[in-house]
Amino acid sequence: MKHDLVLSTFGGDARAIVEAAVRAAGEGYDGVWVFDHLSSLASPGAPGEGAARDPFVLLGAIAARTSRLRIGTLVANIHNRHPVQLALALDTLGQLAPGRVVAGIGAGAGPGSPFAREDAAVGRTVRPAARRRELLVEHVAALDAIWRGEDATGSVATHGLSGVVVGPRPPVVIGGSTRATLELATRIADGANITGASGPALAERVAQVRAAAAQRPDGGAGFELSVFVPRSPAEIEATGGVAALELPDGVDRLTFLVRP
Repeated sequence: MKHDLVLSTFGGDARAIVEAAVRAAGEGYDGVWVFDHLSSLASPGAPGEGAARDPFVLLGAIAARTSRLRIGTLVANIHNRHPVQLALALDTLGQLAPGRVVAGIGAGAGPGSPFAREDAAVGRTVRPAARRRELLVEHVAALDAIWRGEDATGSVATHGLSGVVVGPRPPVVIGGSTRATLELATRIADGANITGASGPALAERVAQVRAAAAQRPDGGAGFELSVFVPRSPAEIEATGGVAALELPDGVDRLTFLVRP
């Protein structure tokens, strides 16, 4: 099982975040992810304190300072940028870190979530879960079309656009907590990151995702399943280590949260 760090950008100093990624590489972690938020208003812990840093600027700096780490967003919010902008950012990052980029993508916050504060502040309507999943399908399909050299369709349609990407499409990992979103990931993405579950609930989610992934042409062998652990490695060690998490079989990667 591989171990990654998710570096929270809420209230963080950009230079310190990059240095943390360099240290993670030196300590043997397999990958580093960063959040994608417009403002620290979305922070569940200290809303409005400090600022939220741009994920792709951070990842570009991390790419330049490391040579082995897998890097990506956990997750890029589909509401923050058009798929063309996302493809451009990912492909540019791919030139800086060939073969190391992962496109973590999510459908955005639901009503009542702390993250919805960000949507309200920019006048964005928080849509129901079913509609957000529909938009997620459109955005992933648009990324696929852009990398095939074709136009995207639907609400994110393009018209004769070319010259956006030059490298291979990075793997797409969808972050989610519900059965519907995670099973959707097995149909349209290369992996899933499970959030908001532990114990028996996590075991149930893992079993559901693995069963759905088994219906893929490759039998699910190429589908990566990771779990978001909202605690740091130090906190995990202080409470019995990874073994105490009692993880079910079928998890490929753990992503630990590190706050500034």
